[in-house]
Amino acid sequence: MEIAVLIAENGDIAPLQEATYIQVYRNICNIWEPDRSMPLTIPWTQGLPAMRKYMQIIVEFLGECRTLTGLSVIGLPYFELEKAGCTIWELPGSPYDALGRILEAETAAAELPPLNIAMPSILPQEISPGCYSISIKAIQNCNHKITSKQILLPLLKDMNFCSLEVTCSHLPPWLEQQIITGQLNARIIPVGPLETKIVINGEQATP
Repeated sequence: MEIAVLIAENGDIAPLQEATYIQVYRNICNIWEPDRSMPLTIPWTQGLPAMRKYMQIIVEFLGECRTLTGLSVIGLPYFELEKAGCTIWELPGSPYDALGRILEAETAAAELPPLNIAMPSILPQEISPGCYSISIKAIQNCNHKITSKQILLPLLKDMNFCSLEVTCSHLPPWLEQQIITGQLNARIIPVGPLETKIVINGEQATP
């Protein structure tokens, strides 16, 4: 098993925008060993094409490794890694502590017997007439294979609500793009380093 970690200059796990390099660790006989590393010089100010090209370089460097952890990964980098099939963990602390936690969680998930009950419907909760809330974070904690698009697009298709409050660990890049371009009228409310709320109005914003 391989896991990639975004690491700051002081050796701790870092947000992508502050990481100085990415280190891939390999588990051999239950011992984590550094396998390969890559310095990070992400072209944040050079536009989307340059960012996409650089993220492709990162994906190629990862090779068969499709698990990555950082303190936070947001925006276009998150979208590109998700598109490449990467599972992204957001954990603080030292790399080796995170490696152990991820391995334990993924091993436990793999050993769970198949459930004979259907997964609950992904429906928002009505908190007042016409006003709903839904937690992408809670849903994905139960099943990380479910994407934010699978959860939200059916709700946004008809906009059959006055407001929809969405709780997530980070702002999904595709949703951020719709807000920036005016396709959605929404407020973004940072709650903490690993939680964000988005309040979407039921009527689409006019161009």
